[in-house]
Amino acid sequence: MNYSEYDAADLAADPSFRAWVLEGRTDAARFWERWLATHPEKEYVVMEAKMMVQALQFKTDEASAEEMASIKAQIDRLLDDTPVKKNSGYQQRRWFYAAAAAATAAILILAGSWYFRKPAAPAMAIVQTKFGETKIVQLPDGSIVQLNANSTLSYPLEWKKENVRMVTLDGEAYFNVTKSPPQLHPKFRVQMPQAVIEVKGTAFNVYNRHETIKVLLEEGKIVVNDSLDMQPGDMMSIAGGKHQWIHEDPLQLTAWKRHRLVYKDFPLSRIAQDLKDIYGYHIQFGSKKLEGLLFTGSCSTEDPSLLLSAIAAVHQLKMKKKDSMIVFE
Repeated sequence: MNYSEYDAADLAADPSFRAWVLEGRTDAARFWERWLATHPEKEYVVMEAKMMVQALQFKTDEASAEEMASIKAQIDRLLDDTPVKKNSGYQQRRWFYAAAAAATAAILILAGSWYFRKPAAPAMAIVQTKFGETKIVQLPDGSIVQLNANSTLSYPLEWKKENVRMVTLDGEAYFNVTKSPPQLHPKFRVQMPQAVIEVKGTAFNVYNRHETIKVLLEEGKIVVNDSLDMQPGDMMSIAGGKHQWIHEDPLQLTAWKRHRLVYKDFPLSRIAQDLKDIYGYHIQFGSKKLEGLLFTGSCSTEDPSLLLSAIAAVHQLKMKKKDSMIVFE
């Protein structure tokens, strides 16, 4: 997503930007502070977008492009009415912050009347899985989502023809999307902080944990962040606002769907992270050297203790286990 081409209205409508301004979420704050540091010329645009978001912070649904444009026009008019003398960048910045406060207060009047004539936000369904649990979810359009352990899927309970079919994912899921269902919008999107996936009726796996997204396309076609086309068999990783094509065994990536844990030459640190994500285990190693040891093996997701025992046996390690705490030495 090329945010450098966004104007204030575009930024104000972006879910990640809004999460930064209104919720102060750590992942969003880290991304936008880093982005602003590399794009200092966008400081005024970001400030204007913040004003727009803060002025509308009590809205419960997303603003349309026309409504955002109206708010932006009001801000522009207020700021343009304030005389600006040719002076230093520091003085310009002081003027901008002072004018911003007045503009935000004035826009609240418009936003207040807007709020009372807007319809209520749609009711949302939120599906969560526990550690070690998976679920099959059927969406209102007939699409099927297989949700992995320790994951959350949310979506509107009622889908309308005029609205893009949209779901939000935190964790991991496999999607089998219905293509162009009758009486519903033809587009389907999966929304996450670092990526938006637009679906063309297809089957794909999405992993979204630890500020890293991995996408495996098995059937059909998807577009990531409006510009990255994926074809069947493609795998992509997105982290820190950057993407890269990856080459992993797709059967390993989707083994959880078949209720299997499958590893081939994986470092123990990576396996430990998976077991924490899926089962809530906290695994510690007696030394850094042990974390880098490689392991190949497989077991049922119903009994991860077999995997732990296999790791200990293969590398001749001592394993101490108490509840969810496991130590390898």
